[in-house]
Amino acid sequence: MHIAWLGKKSPFCGNVTYTREVTNALLDRSYQVSFLHFAQEEEDRTWWGCQEVPLPCLYKSQMYTIPTLTASKVLKRSLQELKPDLVHASLTLSPLDFLLPEICTELNLPLVATFHPPFDGKRRNLQSGTQLLTYQVYAPFLAHYDRVIIFSQLQRDVLIRVGVPDHKLAVIPNGVDVQKYSPGYSQFTSDLTSEFKAERLFVYQGRIATEKNVEALLRAWKQCNLGESSKLVIAGDGPLLASLKPFYGEE
Repeated sequence: MHIAWLGKKSPFCGNVTYTREVTNALLDRSYQVSFLHFAQEEEDRTWWGCQEVPLPCLYKSQMYTIPTLTASKVLKRSLQELKPDLVHASLTLSPLDFLLPEICTELNLPLVATFHPPFDGKRRNLQSGTQLLTYQVYAPFLAHYDRVIIFSQLQRDVLIRVGVPDHKLAVIPNGVDVQKYSPGYSQFTSDLTSEFKAERLFVYQGRIATEKNVEALLRAWKQCNLGESSKLVIAGDGPLLASLKPFYGEE
């Protein structure tokens, strides 16, 4: 099977990691993968074993990309030439997300998306309102994808509420590669254990954001009261860092 994967190569974010890990897994299983992504002329064109197809853009960031006016034509022409069995888009990427169903229908290509934007249904603030708006804007277009991969029942409920048909949604929870991430000796852990004088060390590494449940982890840590011999290390940055620091100090 030949899969045309529309995803991100830079700037680095979780979507980049998701694309790298899944395409590598597909290649390891002998699938053919063509990787389409937004790139500017000066960018490095090396990738991890895939045939690469750059799409022109004016600007890109971790959050979103602004394609050039010719990008949709380049995308359509590339898919015509590649003749994949399946197109997968790792959303959200750019305004081309909204054109993909029309392009793939015209080319008679099945279209699958993984929809990454988080949504916190427990909070009522500007951030959660913006997240819900993203779901509302994308819903009419996701309804025309053949299948939409999401990560939780909460995501499913929200998307159904804003108009995506239930049968289009596939919940595949995040998992861990136990071959890659397994107990073993780590000099980094050894150094941290010595530095913090801990017999047991717990480490969270990642983005400090609402959807990562870092605050829930911190509350649970305080309630467990494991004593001075156990330490929790938070390694990362994100929008919640400044608001959490005053309540959870070094102690």
